[in-house]
Amino acid sequence: MIALLVSLWIAAAPAAVEPGRDQDLFNQGKIAMFDKKWEDARGMFQRVVQDFPRSPLIPQASYFAARCLQQQGKEAEALKAYEQFLQKYPEEPFLPSEARNAVVDLAVTLAEKGDGSYKDRVLRALADSSKQVRYFAAIRASYLTADRKIASLATPILREILKAEQERELVDRAKIALLRIDPNALSAQRSGSDRSDTGTGSRMFHILIQEPGSKEPTVELNLPLSLAELALAALSQSQREELRRKGFDVDNVWDSLKRMGRSDILTIRDRETIVRIWIE
Repeated sequence: MIALLVSLWIAAAPAAVEPGRDQDLFNQGKIAMFDKKWEDARGMFQRVVQDFPRSPLIPQASYFAARCLQQQGKEAEALKAYEQFLQKYPEEPFLPSEARNAVVDLAVTLAEKGDGSYKDRVLRALADSSKQVRYFAAIRASYLTADRKIASLATPILREILKAEQERELVDRAKIALLRIDPNALSAQRSGSDRSDTGTGSRMFHILIQEPGSKEPTVELNLPLSLAELALAALSQSQREELRRKGFDVDNVWDSLKRMGRSDILTIRDRETIVRIWIE
């Protein structure tokens, strides 16, 4: 009788005793992610967690299940899943930093949509012991320019990147983030390359944004020409779309601007907002 019961238990739960099944299921989930079948992939990762309680793949499966939620646009659910992963597996060697960055990314997205209750995650990340997390948080936080506390904490971290780091892409992202927070943050910087364009002094790049009904410009940006490409990268998506409607290829608009004469002005209208760009 006992032998019969044992046989029935084994037959009812084959996944628990089949070696390698957890790895096979995990690999299927990764393939589904590669094919962008997010719901299928999440189901497979959840099965690894539920059906193989002793599997060493559970931490990774938990992380990737959260990643699938994020890719599905389920921001609040994904943020909660990442935080549960961080709580359960803080010693996982590679993924916690990625998870903390994901929490920041999602918190900023939710805050941009009007839910300020998630800003505390951004504030904590700006004080994180991991340099990579602090850097990512400062760059991502630059989209929350209306929050002065967040901007004041992000700014010194961004300046730290400019001073201490050598990686070009990281430094450029930090410059763009500073421009979002303060359009004149880099105006004091000069580069010897500016003078290569003319023998009479540095060429300057100007952006002026005028909101409807305002006597003073909302943004007045004056930069050395060497920083102009970064300023263009800091334009909002709607302004970039307006450039396209005006016939400028945004990806190559920098080449168009360099061909402009000193007195030429490019004017674009973002609804009622007027944006003027020129070089002199």
